[in-house]
Amino acid sequence: MNIRKLSAALLVFSGFPALLMAQSQPVTLQQCLNQALANNQNIAVSRYEEQKGEQQIIETRSRSLPQINANGNITNNFKKQVIVIPAGFLGAASGDGSTGGKPTTLVAGTTYTSAISADVTQPLFDIAALTGLKATTAGREYYKLSTKQTEEEVISQVAQAYYRILASREQIKVQDTNIVRLTRLVKATQGQYDNGLARKIDLNRIQVSLTNAQTQRTQALNQIAIQTNQLKVQMGVPIETNFTPAELSLREIENNATKYVPEDNFNLQNRTEIQVLNTQVKLGQLQKKATQAENYPKLSAFFNYNQNALSNNFGNIYSGGDHVGYGVGSFGIRLNIPIFDGFARRSRAAMNQVQINELEKQREATSLSLTAGFQNARIQMSNSISSINAQKQNVQLAESVYAASQANYNLGLATLTDLLDAQNSFITSQNSYTQALLDYKLAEIESIRSSGNIRSLLQ
Repeated sequence: MNIRKLSAALLVFSGFPALLMAQSQPVTLQQCLNQALANNQNIAVSRYEEQKGEQQIIETRSRSLPQINANGNITNNFKKQVIVIPAGFLGAASGDGSTGGKPTTLVAGTTYTSAISADVTQPLFDIAALTGLKATTAGREYYKLSTKQTEEEVISQVAQAYYRILASREQIKVQDTNIVRLTRLVKATQGQYDNGLARKIDLNRIQVSLTNAQTQRTQALNQIAIQTNQLKVQMGVPIETNFTPAELSLREIENNATKYVPEDNFNLQNRTEIQVLNTQVKLGQLQKKATQAENYPKLSAFFNYNQNALSNNFGNIYSGGDHVGYGVGSFGIRLNIPIFDGFARRSRAAMNQVQINELEKQREATSLSLTAGFQNARIQMSNSISSINAQKQNVQLAESVYAASQANYNLGLATLTDLLDAQNSFITSQNSYTQALLDYKLAEIESIRSSGNIRSLLQ
């Protein structure tokens, strides 16, 4: 099976949309995000953790349910227990007055014995178990929030990678235009040099500039390949998959930037990170209560029954011959009162409190970090808007300078150095403009995530 067929098979197996299987078909950000939510490995691991949490909940609930056990055995007593009776004991008991002679031995038991037993225990009062049941709801909430947090991280990473690729592609277009211009300039200068109208050093300088531009383009293409592979990893698709992100609309990004209004709806409680920590603190508090509850008495009901069978012949162990069978049963209520355990429970409760203190400090640090992140995103967006406006004007100015330099160079009024400098400035200004748009989009993604609305990118 060749690579192309193998890739197609993997895509079908992973559920990758057929739309993305065609290299020429542009892929939208929403399609990439939906694919990542369905196939990202980190999200899958988080969902497995969620399933493990459900099983832990069932295990915790089992502590309040009846515990039933049954046992059975057949024993061959090849060396039986011997009972020694003192000398004269039997005689004295029979009234003959004899006190002499040796002790008397009696063989106890039978060769074969069988025992079948069953016991049932039902907790009636166990505060630790009741506290554990309360923790099951918080535990389920924690695992769901952890999965949600992982999904939000993946959405942010995929969106950032997506826009970086699009920005890199725009910069490739600028480099392609530059290469076309330099190629034309090399041909024109080569003709001038052949006719004795240009210097060899001028031709060499242009050829060096062309080679550098081609090398930079190759490096940029390699960078895009690396960025695309990183995006594929986040999306959970095979590296061999071929797809093309949709074209980046610079004007649309610029229009959105000019319409930007700073959001004031920041609320820490909307952040999944805070919700996860809140749940962890709640779980820690319940764990501490469960540890402390171990100091309280436990009340449970019990029932057990044993059925025994004895015989000196294996074939008669359950019936016939010298078979002997009898049952033993009991039931009641058992009270367990913890008195002293060497301060082990107190130590565990103290450790639970230390863990709660750690989580509360983590929550404080996370709150400060998230608040700062939101403010920084707003500042970055404002800076990016100013940079977009400035770079747009700079591109227009650099373009006019390049056009004038090219006209003057063609008329012999400007040097080759002036033309190449003007061209490099024009390229730099275009790349800076694209970078400013990318910075705006990245800051916008962080601002959306900071406000707790990162899932809006799916729409």
